Amino acid sequence: MTDPTIADPNPAATTADAGGTPRTNWGRWGDTDERGAINLIGAAEVLAGVAACRTGRTYHLGLKVQRKGVPLIDFRPTPERYALFRDTDKEMFAKLGSDGTVAFNEDVLSVPTHNGTHMDALAHCVADDTLYNGFPASAVEANRGASKCGIEKVGSVVGRAVLLDVAAHLGVDWMEPGQRVDGDLLEACRSAAGVTLAAGDVLLIRTGWLDLFASLGRGESPPFAQPGIDLTTVDFIADHDVAAVGADNAAVEVIPFDHGGYLPVHVALLHHLGVVLFEHLVLSPMAADGVVEGLFVAAPLLVTGGSGSPVNPIVIA
Repeated sequence: MTDPTIADPNPAATTADAGGTPRTNWGRWGDTDERGAINLIGAAEVLAGVAACRTGRTYHLGLKVQRKGVPLIDFRPTPERYALFRDTDKEMFAKLGSDGTVAFNEDVLSVPTHNGTHMDALAHCVADDTLYNGFPASAVEANRGASKCGIEKVGSVVGRAVLLDVAAHLGVDWMEPGQRVDGDLLEACRSAAGVTLAAGDVLLIRTGWLDLFASLGRGESPPFAQPGIDLTTVDFIADHDVAAVGADNAAVEVIPFDHGGYLPVHVALLHHLGVVLFEHLVLSPMAADGVVEGLFVAAPLLVTGGSGSPVNPIVIA
């Protein structure tokens, strides 16, 4: 039975390659699907990730959650940690039965879901008044969040990760601001690394942008432009049936945006293909150790109706 909350398929809501062939996963896993390309990860794909663990080394891909010293987007509030209570609240602990020798500290954390290291839900992107798979944009409300394609629908992302260190492939510490990673460059990097990409894999792309950020002096602002993937990578991602894409920059895609559009790679991947995105991943430690594959584990906060979630993904090599 067709879900009545799904809009009619919109011919404009497809990504076309240079030959005009549309690239979309709408309806691929049914008209009611809200998980997109994560459906490509099954038990076999999880075991493939486990098989990629050879050294037991663990890499945390998340940035620290703090107000300064990490890249933040100006129009999003900074993360804030507030003390809920401290060990000095003697009277309160006494009422709870403490004899004065035992106390506890607790916090309240306020974190924008799209600042720092985070995961984009499929509900994050609206194009032509629709979400992924044709759900209407009205499925997202300010007070209730996303009734379709929210971050809680993902559950978790566990599978094989493949790291393509594009900066190292080009022989640089970091790519230049605004420098594009196209599909041919991704393929050249993959081939040179001697690694394969299989359906359901998580593709990680290192541009070196976080290293550029770390090199800035006190009070020095990062450039607006950032290196990232352009629209020609959509075919590469779709052809390999990649389940998710992550990068070390702010948007995964190049800034300024390709073809003068507004987040066109977000539209192509999140909206058309249902490929979730991980942004601001710390990939240099993996790259420095020559790691090209491993088990990727990420579990977003199960925020009902959330458009995204802070994450600290882990790769076990």
